[in-house]
Amino acid sequence: MGELATGLRTLGTRFDINERDVAVWSAILLAEFLAVLTYVGMTSTTITEPRYAVYPFIWINVGLLAVSRTELSDRSWRIQTLALGATGIYLLVLLYLGGLVRFGVFTPLGPGTEFRISWALPGWGPVVVFRNPWLQTVAVPFKAAGYLSFAYLLYARLLDATKGVLSGVFGLVSCVGCTFSILMPLFGASAFSAVTQLSWDLSTVVFLLTVALLYWSAEVEAVLSARIRHLSS
Repeated sequence: MGELATGLRTLGTRFDINERDVAVWSAILLAEFLAVLTYVGMTSTTITEPRYAVYPFIWINVGLLAVSRTELSDRSWRIQTLALGATGIYLLVLLYLGGLVRFGVFTPLGPGTEFRISWALPGWGPVVVFRNPWLQTVAVPFKAAGYLSFAYLLYARLLDATKGVLSGVFGLVSCVGCTFSILMPLFGASAFSAVTQLSWDLSTVVFLLTVALLYWSAEVEAVLSARIRHLSS
């Protein structure tokens, strides 16, 4: 037990985890677990694939954790405006390709106005739908949370990327990592069509890799810098 406690303390120090963090996230996880149990009990839903009940909370919790631990650099208003504009375009494209936003200009949405809430397993739902002839939005909780966390992390990295030439180059690499996640819905409709049962497994893996790339960009940049210096020496 002594070695386990020492190991946990070392792990907590490495990732800057304190007792308050443990208490807060324990409460969050418990609340999510109880929400799923309550929904299953009230709707008589049968969960045949438990991982699909867990994946939404991985997206929500990992995104929330990364955002809560990411500080924004103090940059000029011009840099902030440019970074915000690029992030806004990125988020809009991601929402469109992810099926959360549709525009009547590109796809006929039908006449009239519609607003509805569809209940589903927590994390997957509640799904909030709004549609009129010009715009359709479908708010799926875990996808919306995941995409918003991508946007925030990208914004933070774009602010950091203005600090130097090498950082600027890595900022581009970070964007490429995000682009891979943006393209996932397209791959899911084509390349992954033969493995539909694994599509959310693959999407979750890519989500985690992209969050890690954006969150630990400084560490990855340090490794790249050391590698470049080694190759040039």
